[in-house]
Amino acid sequence: MAAILFLILFSGIPVSATYAGDNPLKNVFSSDITGGYCYTTGNSAYSGTLAPGDSWTAKMPVTLPDDAAPLYSRLFIYWAWSKDGQKAAYPCIIPALENASLSADPFSRYTDTKGFVSRNDFFSGMDAFTISGLTGGENAVTLTVTNTHPENATLVIQGAGILSVYEAETGTAGSIWVNEGCDMLFSSYGVTPEMATGTIIFPGETVTEEVSRATLHLVAPSAGYTSANTPEKNVIMVNRPAENSLPLFFERILTMLFPGYNGWEWTDGFSSDEVHQVGEDLRDISPYLRSRDNTVTVRDNGDYLLLTNGILWIEKEAD
Repeated sequence: MAAILFLILFSGIPVSATYAGDNPLKNVFSSDITGGYCYTTGNSAYSGTLAPGDSWTAKMPVTLPDDAAPLYSRLFIYWAWSKDGQKAAYPCIIPALENASLSADPFSRYTDTKGFVSRNDFFSGMDAFTISGLTGGENAVTLTVTNTHPENATLVIQGAGILSVYEAETGTAGSIWVNEGCDMLFSSYGVTPEMATGTIIFPGETVTEEVSRATLHLVAPSAGYTSANTPEKNVIMVNRPAENSLPLFFERILTMLFPGYNGWEWTDGFSSDEVHQVGEDLRDISPYLRSRDNTVTVRDNGDYLLLTNGILWIEKEAD
């Protein structure tokens, strides 16, 4: 298993590269279930520079209902500044789990860079692995990641996450979508906030009249923390049109008469800090749902972030 992972991780992978929103997150899983989901970053924290041979460890407890049967479980490793000296280099890392197992399924690597020739133009990204072995109750998972690069490439790990979508008789009837990717967003060096806007589409139909609650869960390493403390440094938009031709006065009237008709937006989402660098945003978006292809956009306004995960969990009204 380790040898297979090594070969895949060391192989070259095409990378789109700009600070603009040019890597829309891909839908990798969706299902109608009776159950729920769990996402945790455990105590994972910024690693500092990892040289070849160095390891990084985090405790990642996953707590599921006692009667839970995991349906879709993923391990995410968020990494950045992968380089050999001043040259960008793809990382070669091998994860190991205690109290859970890596699946033999191929892993997914998502990467991005700032996209112009300059110093410090290094790869950042997310590696996603299918895992198994989680059960109902408390799963005391420990993750160890080792830099196995054969030359001298270093990287930093910003953190890690485990997602488990499960079925359970004691759970809630609903629908869930899971999207993955890596879109580096930064409105700087000539990239405007409108350009530095990432997109997540949750494809398919939703019977909005049957919805009791719709939870949007976003994950974005680096989001929410900046030493400049820029106000309104990011924007999260749900089902907002690309352009609005209505005067602001009329839009406000329509919003009062028909809440949610034009989606909504929030500023300064995500929570992270210098140590715990995996930013998360969790909110109820029920009033703003559309009946088809719900769309979320995340805009940078001086924050700098990697948009990597989007989860939409729609709970249905009880019969």
